[in-house]
Amino acid sequence: MITKLLSSRSLLTQFLVFNLLAFIILGFFTFLYLKAIQPELIAKQSSKHLRIIKNIEANLNIKKIDINKENLKSFLTEYKYLFDEVDQIRFVDKNNNILFDSIFLDIDQNVFYKTSQVDQISLNEKEENAKITANNDIKKDLVNDPFFKKHTQRFTEENSFSAFEQLKKNFIVHTFFNLSLENKYPLFIIVSEVSNEIMLAVEERKNFVLRSVIVVAIVISIFSLFLNAYIIKPIRLLNIFANDTSPEKKNMNVVHKIETRTDEIGNLSRSLNEMTSKLYNRIDLAERFASDLTHEIRNPLASLKGASELLNNTSDNLKREKLLKIVSNDVDRIERLITDYSQVLKDEASQSRSVPKDFDLVSVIESVIEDFNTDTKTMDKNISIRFENLLQNNKAIIFGIESRIEQVIANVLENAISFSPIKGEVEISLSKKNNLVQMLIRDKGPGFDEKNVNKIFERFYSDRPDLSSVNHSGLGLNIVKNIIDSHKGSIEAYNYYKNKKLGGAVIDIKLPSKN
Repeated sequence: MITKLLSSRSLLTQFLVFNLLAFIILGFFTFLYLKAIQPELIAKQSSKHLRIIKNIEANLNIKKIDINKENLKSFLTEYKYLFDEVDQIRFVDKNNNILFDSIFLDIDQNVFYKTSQVDQISLNEKEENAKITANNDIKKDLVNDPFFKKHTQRFTEENSFSAFEQLKKNFIVHTFFNLSLENKYPLFIIVSEVSNEIMLAVEERKNFVLRSVIVVAIVISIFSLFLNAYIIKPIRLLNIFANDTSPEKKNMNVVHKIETRTDEIGNLSRSLNEMTSKLYNRIDLAERFASDLTHEIRNPLASLKGASELLNNTSDNLKREKLLKIVSNDVDRIERLITDYSQVLKDEASQSRSVPKDFDLVSVIESVIEDFNTDTKTMDKNISIRFENLLQNNKAIIFGIESRIEQVIANVLENAISFSPIKGEVEISLSKKNNLVQMLIRDKGPGFDEKNVNKIFERFYSDRPDLSSVNHSGLGLNIVKNIIDSHKGSIEAYNYYKNKKLGGAVIDIKLPSKN
């Protein structure tokens, strides 16, 4: 049952059950502790009595006193200082008859209590008054008293022992001892003392434990209320929010209330909300992407279908060649769209698994340029790539995913090379402005259509003036923009003019710098 409660789905239930178990264990040991207090204090009191008894025994042997009432009276009168520590001393013979009782001594009677009742004023006065009221209680006839009759019979089994009794409101400790005298006279001694401080000490500890239990219970109750109101309830609401996957049913008011908190719960709420928003954005993006891809594929498919139908109905070789060329271009277009779309999905999956780190952008640019210099397309068009590093320390440390930034440079370079004329030149310059690293990639091609510059980063858009024959899927720059945005950078495109003459297209990329 307890194991089932501890494994409960409710954190509050687990917390309360755990504290209850701790309370039970603590209560058990506290009970053992309280049970051990009284015997321990009685043993301590009896130890003091035994020390006095040993002193009496030694003096009786040294003085070689004959055991009788008068001699014992004289002995106790001589050693009356003993009554500063105890209240009553009795000598008993083997028949349990009292030979002498110290209360009959004609000495300072302040030791033996005359008053039977006083008012209680303070703790110290209570202890003193308890001793005074004990006077009539400890004057007892051993033969007729059941308590002493019961314990004096133990002398046949034990040489010494202690016992206690409560008379009215007094706690009295008695120490019984079988004296070993040189005259071989069988003599027992009973030392009695009112020890209300033992009862008070036990009561005080019980009250302390009770107060502690009440305080701890109040603290746990308050903490449980706090735990439920400020931790468990918000987590439960976040769990409900997370389980409800439908964006139309989202109770954003609940999340917004939690988001205002500045603690870990608030951070968790904001992270969960941000994660959920990104998830739905990605879902929306995937849906729009799939819709756009379907639309883009439909055009070449329609052209491919029309060309194939005409191809079957014509016998003109020139027309057939044109139609076959159209079919080939449409197939290439479809293949390019599918390949690029597949690459987008792979890149997104790779980005979600990659771990961002610091890296040098200069070395990445040099590595990409080296790869393109050995590329067949670059070599066929005899394109030269020039890199100009304007940084003071020749390094540009940025934080991000190195492979993704490498893909950015590669995509932009590929676009620049494809639109560059034969024996053209592509320029890459790297500089720093404030805390941003600026990378400019310029080709000397026809540039962008001024009316549609802002559209070049849209999916499936591809257009350059006077170069409509060049085929592109229109995904390259869209991928580039998404990567730059994920690195908290910016990207823009514009045409480069020299002496009012168009000098090609420029892609301007800015990324946060760490050096």
